[in-house]
Amino acid sequence: MPVVFRVLLGKTGNSLRITLPRPIVEGFNWEDGDEIVLYVSEGEVTIKKGRSKKQLEKDKKEASG
Repeated sequence: MPVVFRVLLGKTGNSLRITLPRPIVEGFNWEDGDEIVLYVSEGEVTIKKGRSKKQLEKDKKEASG
């Protein structure tokens, strides 16, 4: 059975944000600056782990030269 978390949207500038509960962050070993990928389909949003901050920095460095 899936675990359900309910969170509220908050306003940041002209955007809305959500705060991920600690058990989700810890379960995925996410850290500040990590990438997450949002998949939007038929009224649902799925969040998946993307690249770590370290991998993003490495990719950026390789792309620039």
